[in-house]
Amino acid sequence: MILSYYIGLKYLSCFFWSFLSIFFLILLVDGSDQVVSMSSQGHSFIVGLKNAVIRTPIHVLETLPLIIMLASLTCFLSLTRSNELIITRSSGRSAIRILLFPIIITIIIGILATTIGNPLVSISIKSSENLLEELGIKQKSFLSVSTDGIWLREADKNKQIVVQSNRTNASGTELFDLTLFEFDGEDNLKKRINAKRGSISNKRWELKEVSVWEYAPQKKLTSDFEYKEMNKLSLNTNLSQDQILNSFSDPRSINFWSIPDFIKKLEISGFSATRHKLFYQNELSRPLLLIAMMLIGATFAMRYTKFNQAGLLILISVLVGFVLFSLERVAITLGEAQQIPILLSAYGPPTIGILVSLGLLLHLEDG
Repeated sequence: MILSYYIGLKYLSCFFWSFLSIFFLILLVDGSDQVVSMSSQGHSFIVGLKNAVIRTPIHVLETLPLIIMLASLTCFLSLTRSNELIITRSSGRSAIRILLFPIIITIIIGILATTIGNPLVSISIKSSENLLEELGIKQKSFLSVSTDGIWLREADKNKQIVVQSNRTNASGTELFDLTLFEFDGEDNLKKRINAKRGSISNKRWELKEVSVWEYAPQKKLTSDFEYKEMNKLSLNTNLSQDQILNSFSDPRSINFWSIPDFIKKLEISGFSATRHKLFYQNELSRPLLLIAMMLIGATFAMRYTKFNQAGLLILISVLVGFVLFSLERVAITLGEAQQIPILLSAYGPPTIGILVSLGLLLHLEDG
């Protein structure tokens, strides 16, 4: 048990130093990029550094599999060079038993990354977007999804139009049971339009089965609103179908604990929630991916090697880790396109990585 604690603490120490190395590397690279980007748009380098610091959790979480693999490589290469691992193996302890505590630690890291790291990333993304919106670099989001349906907002100097729809088709090309509120430049309601169906074509709203209430006090009617009905109505708009489909929040910007509710809202509104479902399952499968990366590093590092071969082992393990990462990206792409089931897309690559690594490890070490 003492030996297991020792290996676990060794692995934690290597993880800490790997984390710091990647953290400062990210800060250096992304900080330089942000400073150059902000300077080119007339902002001070302080603003660039501020945005780089805000965005750091995003990149750290993305590179966590690499950090785990580097920690595993560093830990077990160190144990091998000092002959501690060889003595441990000579005492009859199996490779799987040696890896037990590092695997437990990796699972805990994965759970913390999903339950705590993901909310931090969502805060980082929103904070960065708010900063860019305040600086005028990025436009504010004009679409939101709530329990009341879909809300769109379009504004210019003279008027503002707010659109509410109960649902849409899966492609987002047509809205049903929608209401348009038109306000003047001082936020006074000028017009309300109800329609059974509506779509955007060539920068125009094409509405069907329309009822219109228009504020018209100058006509001296019994009511300040003039009412009329029509079969069709066409209105100018600056929105497009692509803008609507691409304006949904990045799944990373949604808190992990809020994703199930957001998925329900999307499905009630009629939008496809495949992307968010897949992201949610990927978050749940993160501990498995981290275990796979840890085993890849351990498999190559636990082989007794001379010092001049360590570089080759590191290179091979990094290449194998890159192959697994690429496989995961391909699986995610296929999952988003609904070419393979979501569960297979999320859990397939990590499971393959774990089984292959364990098979290779048992063959080389215990075979």
